Amino acid sequence: MLLTGNLERPVLYDPARTDGDDCNRLKIVTGFTDCDMISQHLIQLHSEQGRGGIYGSNIEIDIILGMYKNANLTRQKHANIMQTLKRINAISPDHIKTTCRYVYRNQEVHSKVYAWLRGDEPVLGFAGSANYTINAFRVNRESLADCSGREAKDYFDSLLCDTIDCFDKDLQNKLILPDAAEDDIEVSPDNIENLTYAGLMRRTPLDTLEVSWLGEDGHVGTSSGPNWGIRKAKGYTDKNGKFVKYGRDPNQAYIPYNRRDQKPGFFPDRINPDDRNCPLFKAVTKDEGTFYMRMAQDNNKAIHTAESNALLGKWLRHRLGVPEGAPVTDEDFERYGKSKVTFYKFADDVFVMDF
Repeated sequence: MLLTGNLERPVLYDPARTDGDDCNRLKIVTGFTDCDMISQHLIQLHSEQGRGGIYGSNIEIDIILGMYKNANLTRQKHANIMQTLKRINAISPDHIKTTCRYVYRNQEVHSKVYAWLRGDEPVLGFAGSANYTINAFRVNRESLADCSGREAKDYFDSLLCDTIDCFDKDLQNKLILPDAAEDDIEVSPDNIENLTYAGLMRRTPLDTLEVSWLGEDGHVGTSSGPNWGIRKAKGYTDKNGKFVKYGRDPNQAYIPYNRRDQKPGFFPDRINPDDRNCPLFKAVTKDEGTFYMRMAQDNNKAIHTAESNALLGKWLRHRLGVPEGAPVTDEDFERYGKSKVTFYKFADDVFVMDF
């Protein structure tokens, strides 16, 4: 069967459904990729895992990136790919794991092949024109046809001898990564590796909004907002009657989106009222690259980093000069000189988050 539209769901998500093929391993060969695709795909899979979720645990995604010449793989893009994988893999090592390898010798690889496995058993495959990119799956006209899962896996495996893991310490000696101007990078201008704080701040934003880190009472919540992770641990009672705590990172944090700060339509809201999550948006920072964020909680009263809300808490503590895991106080904001974060809104759900 030839798929010619709406490729994302049947190729990247449906095979992992527990009420369907129940696959848990995806092997991808792609000419090009972007951090936007990797982040949004993995975040969505993770958000639908666990209790009541539609995807099982222990999902592994392995990527081979085949086109590396002519600034298709720059030093900046490589750094952002590593940052993205570190953040995704840190969400929950027992639930999501992803790797990325680069073809570094012999001919470049322009193929686009997707192989889904259940454990070690190939189940189904797809091959065609769609790279593992946002443009291919959401913008361009592309096609993929189903194929033998075993043949797709075998093709992936046949390329491994010509690849190197993106975290390999010897990568710089085997693959020359150029520094390129933004205009030279052959990716969509809204992909994460093209977004820089300096570049965006040279543009005129569509809108601007200041949001306070403080609660509605004008103070830092002792177990909310910046201190969301510093609260009584929840858990469950096991069969022996012992209380087992859920692991909690004390850096977990969210920005309170109180009624006094809210501006309807500023951040992307649920398309349908019954959607489980608000859409993701990209927040570019001056010092920590790009975060994927969304509004959360009842009545969208919080803004957090979707990969892990501990990322936001660590970023805030770094800015304030507070040790990781330590409580944030009113005095910390007074010493810093401000308690509001400024969001600059640009097209395509891109923001600058400045604090």
